[in-house]
Amino acid sequence: MFKSVKGKLPSLLWGDTTLLESSLPAWYSLPVRPCMTFSRLVRGLAGSFAVVLLMQAIASAADEPQPPDPLDWPHWRGPEMNGISREKGIVGTWSPEGENLLWKKPEYGTRSTPIVMRGKLYTLCRHNPETTKEGEKVVCLDAATGEKVWENAFNVFLTDAPAERVGWSCVAGDHETGNVYALGLCDYFQCLDGLTGKTLWSHSMSEEYGMIHTYGGRTNMPLVFEDLIIISGVMTGWGEYAVPAHRYVAFDKANGQAVWISSTRLRPLDTTYSSPVLANFNGQKAIVFGAGDGSIYAMQPRTGKTLWTYDASLHGINASPLVVGNNVFCGHSEENVFDTTIMGAMFAVDGTGTGNVTSSKQTWLSPTKMVGRAAPILVNDRLYVIDDSATMFVLDPATGKEIGKQKLGRSMFSSPIYADGKIFVGEASGMWFALEPTETGVKVTHRLQLEDEFIQGSAIISHGRLYIPTSGALYCVGQKDQTPSADPIPTPTAETPSKADEVPAQLQVVPVESLLRPGMKQKFAIRLYNANGRYLDAATEAAQSKFELKGPGKLEDSGSFTAAGDAGHAASFVTAKVGNLTATARIRTVPPLAWNFDFSDGLVPVTWIGSAYRHIVVDEDLHRSLVAQNPRAGQLYLYLTTAFVNGGQPMAKFQDAGPRQAWTDFLRYFGLDADGKPQSIDDAKKQFDAGMELLAKEQVIEKWDWSQDAAGTLELTVAQGPRKITGNAVMCKISTIPKGTRSQGWMGPTSLHDYTIQADLRGTVRSEKLPAMGVVNQRYTLDLIGSTQELQIRSWTSRLDLRFAKTIPFAWKPEVWYTMKFQSENKEGAVTLRGKVWPRGETEPPEWSIEAADETPNLIGSPGLFGNATDTESFIDNIQVTSNVK
Repeated sequence: MFKSVKGKLPSLLWGDTTLLESSLPAWYSLPVRPCMTFSRLVRGLAGSFAVVLLMQAIASAADEPQPPDPLDWPHWRGPEMNGISREKGIVGTWSPEGENLLWKKPEYGTRSTPIVMRGKLYTLCRHNPETTKEGEKVVCLDAATGEKVWENAFNVFLTDAPAERVGWSCVAGDHETGNVYALGLCDYFQCLDGLTGKTLWSHSMSEEYGMIHTYGGRTNMPLVFEDLIIISGVMTGWGEYAVPAHRYVAFDKANGQAVWISSTRLRPLDTTYSSPVLANFNGQKAIVFGAGDGSIYAMQPRTGKTLWTYDASLHGINASPLVVGNNVFCGHSEENVFDTTIMGAMFAVDGTGTGNVTSSKQTWLSPTKMVGRAAPILVNDRLYVIDDSATMFVLDPATGKEIGKQKLGRSMFSSPIYADGKIFVGEASGMWFALEPTETGVKVTHRLQLEDEFIQGSAIISHGRLYIPTSGALYCVGQKDQTPSADPIPTPTAETPSKADEVPAQLQVVPVESLLRPGMKQKFAIRLYNANGRYLDAATEAAQSKFELKGPGKLEDSGSFTAAGDAGHAASFVTAKVGNLTATARIRTVPPLAWNFDFSDGLVPVTWIGSAYRHIVVDEDLHRSLVAQNPRAGQLYLYLTTAFVNGGQPMAKFQDAGPRQAWTDFLRYFGLDADGKPQSIDDAKKQFDAGMELLAKEQVIEKWDWSQDAAGTLELTVAQGPRKITGNAVMCKISTIPKGTRSQGWMGPTSLHDYTIQADLRGTVRSEKLPAMGVVNQRYTLDLIGSTQELQIRSWTSRLDLRFAKTIPFAWKPEVWYTMKFQSENKEGAVTLRGKVWPRGETEPPEWSIEAADETPNLIGSPGLFGNATDTESFIDNIQVTSNVK
C-alpha cells in the first residue's frame, strides 16, 4: 500500500547523509511498495510537486534502470554467486613482471574481493596506511586501465580490529541503479553513487543496531535483492533485540529505511563472515548463509522468514555456501554438532525442507575436512573444496565421495573461481595457481609465487580480464585488445508467480525500525506476502489495515505516528493488523540534549543500544551489605539478578545442556571450574548455601534447589524473590556472561557533536584485578584502565601508536566512586577531546586531566559507555549529556 508523501522529500535521497545521521523521520522518504515501477509511481503522484522532486532525486542518485551486463561481476562470487564465469579466452599464465599483465596498482592492495560493474571496478582497502590519517575507503577504478575514478574514505572508529583486517568485507553492486554498497570494518554501512562515489545514505550499524566488531575483524558482505540491500552481523540492540544474535537487516536500497529484521538463535558463540547467496528451492526464492550459532539457514529475502535450519557446528560458520539447484554445499572447521570431538566437516543439504532439517535433509556429510574459509565450486559434476590448510579435495557432489586431491600450500583464505576450463585460486602465502580438472583430480598448469605478498581475497573475472587482489597490489591480467566472449548464463529457475497463491500469509510494516525526536512524525505502510514470500500487490492495495499503538505518542488511523513531546527517552510499538495477520514496527524516541540518567526506575534505559543485556540495575546499598556479610552472597546477587533479568523469567536454571553450558559458566564466574569444582550436592551446598540463605533472607530469591543426574552432572534451580530496589539504584557492567564483558553501548542519534558526557564510575577488585570503564563521545572513548592505572583517549584501539590516542598515568582505587567528564569540540576541521576524573563528592578540578586533538576527526557520534568487566564488575550512576553550546 503506497502512502502519500507529507512535507518535503529528504535530502538523503539526494545524497546528503547529514539528514540521515540526524535521524530524520522516515515519512520524509517515499516507502515504495516492492516491484512498483517508476511510471506507476509517477502516475500515483500525478499533479503533485512531488513528481518533479522525485525525478530530480532519482536522477541525481542513480542511472536509469538497465539490464545487467552478463560479463559484469557485481557480487564477490560472481553474477551467479557460485564462483563460475562463462567467459572464454581467459589467460592461464601471467607474471607480475609483465606477461599478460594489463595493469598493477600497489596502492590498492587489499584482502577484499573486488567487483566490476558498468566498466568500473570497486573494492574496499586501507586508506593512507601506516600514517596518522589511516582509515578505510571504497575505491572506484576504470576496470580497463586501473586509473582511479573516485574514492570514498572514512575513519575506522571504536573497534579493536587491526589495520591488516581493513577491507574484510566486499562491495556489492546494483545493476539497476549503478549504486554500490559497502560495510566497513567498524560496521559503517553506506550506499554510494557508483558514478561519483557520493554517499547517498549511511548507517553506523554499531551505534544504531548494536552490530559487534571484534579484534578478529570478521565482517559480512551486503547482498542486493530487488528493492532491498541485506546485511548481517552479530547484534545486541534494544528491547527484544538486546540479547545478542546473528541478525539480518534488509534496508530499502533507495533510502536506507529498515524493511525487516530477522534473528537466528540467541547468544551465538562467534561473529562470522559467511556471505549469503541467492537460491531458488522449487520455485521459492531464498537466501542461504552460515550463521554465528553454527547453523546454515535459508530465509525468504523479501520477508526475513526462516525457511529451514541445518545444525552443523557449535561455533560460527565462516565459509560461504554454494547452492546448485536444490542442493546446498558448505563446510566448517569447528566442533561438529553430531560429535564435538571431531573438528570440521563438508556437507550437503537438500534445500527443499522446512524447519530443522539436520536429520531429514542432510544428503551427505564428510567429517574431518576443515573447510572453514573457502567457498566450494561445482564444475562438470565435480565439487572442488579447499580446506584451511590449502588441500583441494575433488568430491562427488551426489555422495561426498573423494575422487582426488591436490596440495596447494599451507593456508587458504580465498575461494576458487572457474572459467574457460581452468580453476584459479591464490594461496595465503602468495602462491597463485591455475588448475585443470582431470579424471582423477586436478593438474597444476601454472604456479606463480608472489614475493612478500599475501592473498586473502578472491580473484574475479570480467570482460576477458582476470583481477587478483593481494596485500601488495591489485592486478589486472589478460590480453590487450581482446574482444571478450562468453557462453550465455543459464536461465535461472522460474520463481512461482504470486498469482499461484494470492492468499495473504505474511504482513510487513515499513519502516520496521525508527529513531525520532519528540514531535516528529513517522508514516507507516503495510505490505502483504503469500506463504512463499511473494509480494501481493492487489491484496495490499485492497487491505484495510488497523493500526494499534503501545507506548507514548499519537497514532492516526492512516498509520501516521507522532512522537510524544514529553515522554523523554521512550519506546513505542506500532502494530498493524490485516485479518488474522499482525506485524509490529519499533520506534525509539530520544529528546534533544540535555539528558540525565540515574536508574531510579530500576531499568537500563530502553532506548539504549548494546547496553541492556550487558548491564543490570542493582541496589548498591544491598550489594554493599551483602559483600560485607559474605562476599560470595554479593557475587550471587549480581549473577542471579542477571539471570532473572536477561532470561526474562522468575526461575533460573543452571545446567550443562547442549551448547549452553550454563552450569560450567556459573562455576567459572566463581573460580570453581577447575580444582574447586563441586562433585556432589554436598560440595555445592558448602560453596553456595550460606550466600543463598542471605539472599533468601533479603527476599532477592524465594528458594533454590540442587539436583544431580546419573552421570554426576549438578544442576541448580533458583526462584526469584519479591525484593525491589529500595536503596541507591546503580547500573552494573556485569561479568556474569562469558561473552560481551568487553563492550560499548550507545544512547542516541549518531548526528550529535560538540557535547559533554559525565558519569560516576566505581570499579571493583577481584584476584587483584581491576576493570576498565569509561564513556564514549563522538566516536572516541575516555577509558579509566585498571590494569595499567592509566587514563586514555582513543578511537581505534589497535592503532594507538599511530592513528590517534593519548594516554597518561592515572592512579585510582577500587570501591571508590569517581566522576568522569569527557568533552568534544569541533573547530576548523579538527576535534579537540578533553577529559577529567576526580573523586565523587569533591570539588571538580578546574583543569582538564587529559587533552588531545585529532586532525583526522570523527565529527559526529552517539554518546555512550565503554566497559571491560572480564575480570570484575564496574558500576555506573548519574549520567549527564549536555550540549557545549550555551
